[in-house]
Amino acid sequence: LRLFVDGERWSGGDYRGHRTVLEMVEWLYFVEEKQQTDENLRQLHVAHQAARERLTGENASDEEKKWQDQMVRNKKRLHHEWVQEEHPGCQIAGHLLLDRAPGNFHILARSKHHDLAPHLTNVSHMINELYVGDPTAKHWIKEGRSLVPPDITPKLSPLDGNVYKTLDLHESYHHYLKLISTKIDGMKVGSRELRSYQMLANSQLAYYQKDVTPEAKFSYDLSPISVSYSFRTRRWYDYFTSIFAIVGGLFTVFGMLDGILYSATKVATKRRR
Repeated sequence: LRLFVDGERWSGGDYRGHRTVLEMVEWLYFVEEKQQTDENLRQLHVAHQAARERLTGENASDEEKKWQDQMVRNKKRLHHEWVQEEHPGCQIAGHLLLDRAPGNFHILARSKHHDLAPHLTNVSHMINELYVGDPTAKHWIKEGRSLVPPDITPKLSPLDGNVYKTLDLHESYHHYLKLISTKIDGMKVGSRELRSYQMLANSQLAYYQKDVTPEAKFSYDLSPISVSYSFRTRRWYDYFTSIFAIVGGLFTVFGMLDGILYSATKVATKRRR
């Protein structure tokens, strides 16, 4: 945060403290107070220290003390759980319970305690796994417990492993999913049928205005067509029926050829006489 006083850059330096509204306001309050009294300006680290002392000092209000205590507890809790090198970006995992109706869901940067610069938000993302349907069905298909055609498996999660990188500002990828209900015969848990959805995915780069925060948007729609897979084994008598049908067909064809040759030979013999 860079401060200008009467069109000139403030000689105390830029603000590089916590990006919380409360601390930045306290820092500005300190600078304004010193500027009005026309005293010698302190260095930037002194302003930061004064802002923290105001939050933790005796003159702090009960609300400010409560907020500061909560922030300290969160930092202590995350200190032992979060390794910065292992998390170069945000990692999101979970599931959504959705109605069988068209809709969408969004992933964007938002915070109750921070002010975001919308034009600097980069929502480049990698989709590790995105699946729609009963998770047990996908687990059975991966383990081979359910007989499905081999070309179905990649259609259940076509976006898995894809990386969508944005290099410029005010842009993000939007994903449009057409969901096709898929029923596989015999895939049941008790009386409940396990249903999955094949995806037809289309991703496009969308552009935003400068004051709008970019977001990764996933829109889905249900196809009116449903696909059902069933498997039937041939019984032993079907094999003999097929053999008899082939033999009967050959007998009929040879009989027709024999009749044609006999008639042609008979006509040729009469002409010679």
